[in-house]
Amino acid sequence: MRKIGDASFFRIVDRLLDPGTTRTPRVRWSIDGVEWLRERHSFSGASHGFSVEVTTGTKAAKPAWKLVVVKEYWRAGDGQDLKALQWAHVEAGSRADVVDWLERQERALAAHRTKEERGA
Repeated sequence: MRKIGDASFFRIVDRLLDPGTTRTPRVRWSIDGVEWLRERHSFSGASHGFSVEVTTGTKAAKPAWKLVVVKEYWRAGDGQDLKALQWAHVEAGSRADVVDWLERQERALAAHRTKEERGA
């Protein structure tokens, strides 16, 4: 992963921020020194509806940073998916520090997956 917002960025972010299979997704949690907060806003009307999910990661320890990840889901009045958008923005700190942290998480996830595949 080299850039905030590219396809590989969202693959890592989606794995890290997976709300799990519970009926009530997590709204606050911590991963390796980063505090995450998820907010969801939605509207449903006769002709259309949408949901906007804003997830913010804040690393308070140096090097400090704040990352905002936004996902939008648009639907027609009958519930048919119309469009899904996603974007991210480094609100504070260095983009390079955010990318470094995400790449460390990606390596940790890959090591964990390899360990599971070996049956350890």
